[in-house]
Amino acid sequence: MQANEGVTRGGAKITASVPALAVALETALAVAGPSADGALAYPALKRALKDAVAKDPFDATVVTVLGGAFLFYLAEKDTNPKVKSYWDALVFISTCLSVGYADVFARTPAGKAIATAVMTVGPALSGAIFEAPAGAVSAAPEALSERTAAELLQVQRVIVEKLDAIVTLLRKDGAQAP
Repeated sequence: MQANEGVTRGGAKITASVPALAVALETALAVAGPSADGALAYPALKRALKDAVAKDPFDATVVTVLGGAFLFYLAEKDTNPKVKSYWDALVFISTCLSVGYADVFARTPAGKAIATAVMTVGPALSGAIFEAPAGAVSAAPEALSERTAAELLQVQRVIVEKLDAIVTLLRKDGAQAP
């Protein structure tokens, strides 16, 4: 495929300045598949992505960062003087998961699209990175929830006792308690 050739899928032409980006889009659309009328199946793609993240948030984050850095590098390497290596792209993309601190900015349309996508889903992925994968079952969920409920009740009792002590002190000083 040539740099601006593009991919046709379900009647829609996907054009990218970077062949790898078009291949990545083609792969994602192949996973989702076209709808019955041949149009792109956005709901199927969205469901597949959500399922992949729920299945293993850690893997989804790693793939997003490494894959996003690779695509960002391909999009920016010949245009952006701050992206001289894959590692430069990796630093930029990894900062997109949170505050976005870096002195690198996307300059190409493909780079901006990749950065936008990572900035959109990155914070949620990084927040879920250490959650248990979907379907993981703890050894004794009932015992854990009973213990947790008892601990929460104890904490609430301590808070109420401290609030009562504060109200008592306020009344001694002549302040009106609610």
